[in-house]
Amino acid sequence: LKPAWFESSAGRSGAGSGTCAPNCSVIMATQHAISAMWGLPEKRNRAVPPKCFNIASRLQKMSVEQPLSCRVHPVAILKVLDAYVRRPEGAKRTIGTLLGWISEGRVVDITDSFPVVHKDSDEAGVLMDQDYHKEMLALRQKVSPREVVVGWFSTGDEINATSLQIHGFYCSKDSKFTPSAVLAGPIHLCVDTSLASQSFGIKAFVNVNTTVAESLHQFHEVPLRVQTSAAEKSGISQLMQARRATREAVVGGGAPKDIASIDGFEGGLKELLSLFKRIQEYVRAVMSGKVEGDLAVGRGLTTALCAEPVIDIEAVENLCNSSLQDALMVVYLSNLTRTQISIAEKINAQYNVTSEFP
Repeated sequence: LKPAWFESSAGRSGAGSGTCAPNCSVIMATQHAISAMWGLPEKRNRAVPPKCFNIASRLQKMSVEQPLSCRVHPVAILKVLDAYVRRPEGAKRTIGTLLGWISEGRVVDITDSFPVVHKDSDEAGVLMDQDYHKEMLALRQKVSPREVVVGWFSTGDEINATSLQIHGFYCSKDSKFTPSAVLAGPIHLCVDTSLASQSFGIKAFVNVNTTVAESLHQFHEVPLRVQTSAAEKSGISQLMQARRATREAVVGGGAPKDIASIDGFEGGLKELLSLFKRIQEYVRAVMSGKVEGDLAVGRGLTTALCAEPVIDIEAVENLCNSSLQDALMVVYLSNLTRTQISIAEKINAQYNVTSEFP
């Protein structure tokens, strides 16, 4: 026995196919409206990728797609630029060693670098002073044993045939590079010193060998960012604040302000207060309709405000008063102890003097 709806749907297959399109369009419009309301990305149908018949590219794609990234300290970049400025006359580029360690699983921290003496020749390619590299590495590891060889750098924006020769040295045991599961080969850092754009072009590459052709080498770019610690950022902001104050004093005709008199805590509070004012102005503009609100900014503000606990003002005042009373009590007890010790010393001195003359 067949149900009634089976016969009706089978008999009206054309009508059913005609009514499906409007329903699907309504559903798609509803999903689009919901995504637009909550700021979610639109779901798009993925296109079928074209077939690839290059076996080498398929193997490369499978082996390279790994979450490997690099973080470079500004000191390493500054040493590269300093070595390029002090390069010998006639030298077109500077090469050297990168030092650092692997942290957070898949992140390579490049913390330091030093140049290596070399000579480019058309006949022999690149001639490197390997003994100089070993001596400098031994001296650096005496200062910071944690830092190891993670790669090498060169100035310029291109990878040429001589780069394979240098990369081969850093892949060998003579360079003291130790391969690992995360970093199978040394990192190649390119620093563009041509100043063709407004910023330095800094890129990091890893070399992946193909199993099809042993002589085929490919350098693939990995994500890279220049990052400093919070303490270094505060120190740099302190120096910039002192420089700004000195410039304002010179323009005004007054004496420059000493950097020791600048309070970093006070400057941090002023900066925090200015940020709060900017946020308050933005929220007021959005509420009044002058500026269109951004969902990402709103969510970020909500997360930042909800991350800190809400403390009552009276509770904070009571906490400050109690801590102040405790500090005053400690000062009072210390003064009382000091007075008691001085009185005891005077009594002992008087007792010793009277005992000598019976």
